[in-house]
Amino acid sequence: MEQKVITFVALMEETLLLLIEQARDLGVSRDFHIEARTIQQLAIHPIPQGSLVVLSTEIIEPMVQPYIPAGVKVIIAKRTVQYLNIRGMLEIPRGTRVLLVSDRKETAEEAVFQLNEAGMGLDFYPYYPGASYPEDIQIAVTPGEAKYVPPGIRKVVDIGPRAVDLSTWVEIYAHFRFESRNLLKVTGRFIQSLVYISKELSNEIQRASILQNYLSAIVDRIEDAVIALDHAEIIQFINHKATETLHLNGMALTGRTAAECLPADLYQLVSTLPNHEEHMLDWRGSTYFLRKMQILLEGQLFGTVILFRKADEIQKLEHDYRMRMTSNGLVAKYTFDDIHGQCSTFQKVLQIAKKVARSHSTVLLLGESGTGKELLAQAIHNASKRRKEPFVGVNFAAITESLLESELFGYEEGAFTGARKGGHIGWFEQAHKGTIFLDEIGDATWLIQNRLLRVLQERQLRRVGGTQVIPIDIRVIAATNQNLLQKVEDGTFRADLYYRLNILPIHLPPLRKRKEDIPQLAQLFITKYCAYLRRPKFTISPEGLRELLEYDWPGNIRELENVIEYLAHVVEDVMYPYHLPFFQNGSFPQLADAEDDPEFSVRRFAYQSRGFLAEMQAILSVLDELSGDGGRHSILARLHAGSLAITEQQLRYRLKILQSDGMIKVGRGRQGSSITAKGREFLRFLDTHR
Repeated sequence: MEQKVITFVALMEETLLLLIEQARDLGVSRDFHIEARTIQQLAIHPIPQGSLVVLSTEIIEPMVQPYIPAGVKVIIAKRTVQYLNIRGMLEIPRGTRVLLVSDRKETAEEAVFQLNEAGMGLDFYPYYPGASYPEDIQIAVTPGEAKYVPPGIRKVVDIGPRAVDLSTWVEIYAHFRFESRNLLKVTGRFIQSLVYISKELSNEIQRASILQNYLSAIVDRIEDAVIALDHAEIIQFINHKATETLHLNGMALTGRTAAECLPADLYQLVSTLPNHEEHMLDWRGSTYFLRKMQILLEGQLFGTVILFRKADEIQKLEHDYRMRMTSNGLVAKYTFDDIHGQCSTFQKVLQIAKKVARSHSTVLLLGESGTGKELLAQAIHNASKRRKEPFVGVNFAAITESLLESELFGYEEGAFTGARKGGHIGWFEQAHKGTIFLDEIGDATWLIQNRLLRVLQERQLRRVGGTQVIPIDIRVIAATNQNLLQKVEDGTFRADLYYRLNILPIHLPPLRKRKEDIPQLAQLFITKYCAYLRRPKFTISPEGLRELLEYDWPGNIRELENVIEYLAHVVEDVMYPYHLPFFQNGSFPQLADAEDDPEFSVRRFAYQSRGFLAEMQAILSVLDELSGDGGRHSILARLHAGSLAITEQQLRYRLKILQSDGMIKVGRGRQGSSITAKGREFLRFLDTHR
């Protein structure tokens, strides 16, 4: 079995030692191989491939990023103060004003919050470099940041670097897809570690309110129902989830026996269960997942911790974790509100789509390329009861048959040469509970068609190289620009698969049959791309609109969007027919000779069509002469000296275009603009093509 690796990264070595020690104390090191690096060590000792990287603080993330291997997950640890080291604070009289010193405002305020929640009873003032504080304060408490204590403080209590919070350990286990009982284990170990705090304190401190308040705060934040009993089965802690689940709200439970407070039938049932094992428990019509753990101190029974949760909650938790681990990008972005068009034919299509969205039946979207089939598929998903589940898109025309089979259905470890250790979850499994979109289904090979048919019929699959049957709950939306019925007659598409897909067919009309929508769609795309380029919106002349309406649009809406994006680059204020790339006999305008650089040819044409090619060339020449940063005022002065009269606003707009085209760099603040290597090449290109 492949060993799971965690790599801790911190700025200071003492922080790493603390994290490793905590992992050992919680038993995490029994489940994972632990690696540790300071930032200085990363260049010599690289992070292992496949490791989960845990950063001690978000501050070091930019410094660590260059050393992170591709595909490696990075999380930032949530930290909490070490309550094992609070003895020095207990000697401070309650109500005393104390500085809480840390390196940053956020960490100082967070530590104050945590200590106040624990009931320390001190009047903390967060302090960090540059902050002010009352001059009469003489005592400072710091979580390992004593070097930031201001001079003049009489007493410093260093409680050591902050430890990793429980939520981060749970996130680590979730990343490696440990089962829920493993999550319960680490929760139990964390609770057990809290009990061990009492071993380090005197009997007097154990009875103090700090331990009670701290443990109560931790227990109440745990998602599972938790009951902590002492050796005499007297309730020491019980969290809100437990009182709510057992319908004990409003009762005073702490200090009373479990037999007295818990429902009698449940108490009798739990009492008979063995310790340190997971149990499935049926009680009052619900199934619970329960674990009972004894806590031993120096060989003596100190108490028992009981953790339980409804089984359906755990199933949902596991499903959520599964989605988090496998659904990167598996989200439908578009809804019916994002689909525009007033054409009566198209409005009927939308009405049908909204009706079929309410069902779980298979949908077949038919239409030419560029008519918006995937957009409609996402809208149907987002209007369905599965909208909170994954949306997985598959394009049959873009992937080879051998790769498509393993990606669709997944594979087991060792299924073929190069197979990933541990196997691979396929797209159908990733879409579990959600929707899978089978785009260009007409391009599916005969082998893939055979396997698809079984999945659609049985709603179950076998991974490549596997024997286990995996049930799946998915909705299928397929799409094609081909005539599937003709392919059935030709013998290139299975008839039984066609009828499995053709349950709820929806025909999307081409753009040439809904030309009344062209003005509205064009305006939407103009708004989109002008905002993207940060330029003013342009208008369409009546002659230009006539050309848009008369054009046949073989590429449909996708082609219209591409044309508007092109126009957003080349049109100054008003679009005329000569701006359109298809205006000259249905082809792109002749920009340059075949041997010319195609990108520079397009740029020259774009600038020329806007009427400011000479200005662009002059601006680049000025920046080239400056050989460094040039501010707008100095550029403007040189242009005016060269008899090129443009306003500062016009210059600002042209600089923005040159920046977006990669010709110049625009500095921040008072830094000016400078020409790039690409800009110099473009200048030479213009000099040779006058």
